[in-house]
Amino acid sequence: MKITYEVVTKAAGDVKTTADNLHEELVALQRRVEAQVAHWEGQTKEAFHDRQRDWDMRVKNMHETLNTIATKLNQAVQGYGDTDQAQRRRFASL
Repeated sequence: MKITYEVVTKAAGDVKTTADNLHEELVALQRRVEAQVAHWEGQTKEAFHDRQRDWDMRVKNMHETLNTIATKLNQAVQGYGDTDQAQRRRFASL
């Protein structure tokens, strides 16, 4: 596999798009579940909400992690570009 600026930039975009799409789908799922849970009462509802808080935190962490990966990939492209420019200047000065 050949790694190019375009490949890494596309990977960053794909990760970001996937993170956003996944987040939107999970929010929609949560809305549907909450509509059902609204009819529950008592300990079952409380237990569900306890688990839901844990789930929410994990989903948030996953979304943040995927966004961080996308950011780091974009930063890597910039770093590669800076290195290429520095090498070009070195060869040009010979």
